[in-house]
Amino acid sequence: MPELPEVETVRKKLRPLAGKTASSFWNDWPRGLKAKQNNKSLSSDIKSRRVLGLSRHGKVVFIELSKKNSKNGPVEKLLAFHLRMSGRLNIAKSKDKIPPKETKHIHSIVGFKDGTELRFHDPRKFGLIWYGTPQEVRGYPYFSKIGPDALDLSLKEFKARLMAHNGMIKPLLLRQDFVAGIGNIVADETLWSSKIHPRKRAEDLSDAQIDSIHRSLMQVLHRGIKAGGTTLKDWKHPDNKSGEFQKYMKVYGRKGKPCPRCGSKIKRIVVGGRGTWICMKCQKP
Repeated sequence: MPELPEVETVRKKLRPLAGKTASSFWNDWPRGLKAKQNNKSLSSDIKSRRVLGLSRHGKVVFIELSKKNSKNGPVEKLLAFHLRMSGRLNIAKSKDKIPPKETKHIHSIVGFKDGTELRFHDPRKFGLIWYGTPQEVRGYPYFSKIGPDALDLSLKEFKARLMAHNGMIKPLLLRQDFVAGIGNIVADETLWSSKIHPRKRAEDLSDAQIDSIHRSLMQVLHRGIKAGGTTLKDWKHPDNKSGEFQKYMKVYGRKGKPCPRCGSKIKRIVVGGRGTWICMKCQKP
């Protein structure tokens, strides 16, 4: 599943949409669309709205839309995408034909007056799209429960949130109502960097360990963003480029390979139902 570094990369690569005016909306997977309108009325509603900007919270990217026929703010509507397991957004021209093998995997298209298209490619149909006023979109259950964005999380707030929770640290980091944006890769890389065992309980962490986790988390996120996220299978940027963070990962997916820090073999265990990569020597219980 694309995590914060991948979704932040998507947000950056979607910036060329800013200033463009929407002309149409098409969707063939209503289960993944959260909106008060059906396809036809949504397409009519989005028409003539200008893209004012792009934003992100956790693993969701937001396209901010103006009032109809307006070139400036305020933001009147939001179009939000959660890529989930297999989704990716692609910028193309309407004249660019969709490759036959991908046709069945394109489940939503936003058209723009200049001929640009934003295509939502989602083979497993797990992705989600929200549309409505900012109040309507943020009122959906996912957003009403979501935690602070990981990239904006201060050490003080991180400590306070940890103090309010019990349980193993890795499953806690993966909870989007605790902190938004962290996934398996970021969690494993963060805990390896801070030398914390993923089964360590949050209530047993010392102040020094909490400081280390927070510092490592910020480093991993910024490195991941700088590398354009991680491409392990078929996830790509909106311009079809691939992420490169997989070249720099220290522990995730490296079972049997030497730990970059101590040389011991990386192990794969299961923590909270999730595959977890760990150095048993560096990350002692």
